[in-house]
Amino acid sequence: MKEELTLLLNSFQSTFTEEELDEVWDFIQVNEYKLALETICAIFFEESKPITRKQLDSIKTVAQNMTIDPEKWERLEAQVS
Repeated sequence: MKEELTLLLNSFQSTFTEEELDEVWDFIQVNEYKLALETICAIFFEESKPITRKQLDSIKTVAQNMTIDPEKWERLEAQVS
């Protein structure tokens, strides 16, 4: 899971600020994978950041493997660009 989340986070390098990347990375480093993914979703939602279909599909795949509440990522559908 750590590798999947690291790859996912790397795909947001041009979208997230350094502080946002660091916040998520801190969760990954201490094996708080659920918090890391929920934080990724929250950053996209709360900051109204655009997200590509590919990025959202990647989030969805990881989230489903972790049995995270679909509400966390489904609300990002409106931001797909």
